[in-house]
Amino acid sequence: MKLKQSIRYQLADFIGPVIVYYGIVVAVHILFFLIHNFINPNMLYLGGGMSSFSMVFLFICGLCSFHDNLPMHLQNGVSRKTMYTAWLVVTVIVSAAMAAADTVLATLIDLLNLPIWRGSSNMFLSLFDLEGMGFGATFVNTLFSFPFSFVLLALLMTLGYFLVVFFYRLPVKLRIVVGACAGFLLFFGVPGLQLVNDALGYPFSYIAEHYLWPLEDAIVASPLLTMGTWAVAAVALAAVTWLILRRTTVAR
Repeated sequence: MKLKQSIRYQLADFIGPVIVYYGIVVAVHILFFLIHNFINPNMLYLGGGMSSFSMVFLFICGLCSFHDNLPMHLQNGVSRKTMYTAWLVVTVIVSAAMAAADTVLATLIDLLNLPIWRGSSNMFLSLFDLEGMGFGATFVNTLFSFPFSFVLLALLMTLGYFLVVFFYRLPVKLRIVVGACAGFLLFFGVPGLQLVNDALGYPFSYIAEHYLWPLEDAIVASPLLTMGTWAVAAVALAAVTWLILRRTTVAR
C-alpha cells in the first residue's frame, strides 16, 4: 500500500461520519427552528459558532483514527512514516472541507437570520465581534473565517491523535497512573498552585500579570496571532506525535 492508497484508505473512514455529522447539524437546526416558532421562542439558543461543534467532532475523530489503522498498515508492509504522512494529508483535507462547509452553512444561516443563534453562527465573526458591519467588510471577514476555522479544526484533530498515540504507547499500568494524575490535576491543580503561590510570596502571580496575561491579551486581540499560535501548536503536536509513533508497535 503506497502513500496515495493509504490516504484513500484513511480518508474513506471520514466520509460516512462527516455526512452523518452534518445531517445531525441540519436536523438540530430544524428542531430548534420548530421549537422557536411553535413552542417557545426563548427556550433554546445556539452559540459559539458553527465550528465550535465541528472542533469537538474532529477532536473525537482524532481519538478514533489510530487503533485500527496501525495494525492494518503494519500487516500490509506499510511503514509508520507512510501511515502518518497519509494521516497528516487526511487531516488537512478533512479540516479544509469542514471549514469550508461551516463557512457556507454559517453564511446561509446568517442570511436567513434564523433566531436560534445568539449572535452570528460564524465562529470568527462571533469571537471578534465583527457582526453587523457593511457588506464589503462582512464579505472579507467571512472569507477570512475559512483559514481561521481550518487551523482550529486541524489543531483539535491533531490533539486528539496525539493523545491516543501517547496513551497507546504507555504500558497499561502507566496509563492508569497518568489518567489518575490528569484527573487529579484537573480538579485540584489550580487550588494547589494557588496555595504554593501564596506560600512562596506570589511569584506566579507576578509572572502571570507581567508576562502571561499581556501575551494572552495580544494573541486573543489579533486574529492573525491567534491563528499563528494555533498553527504552531498543531505543528508541535504533530512533531511530538511522530517522535512517539515511530517506534510504536501493535499492542497485545
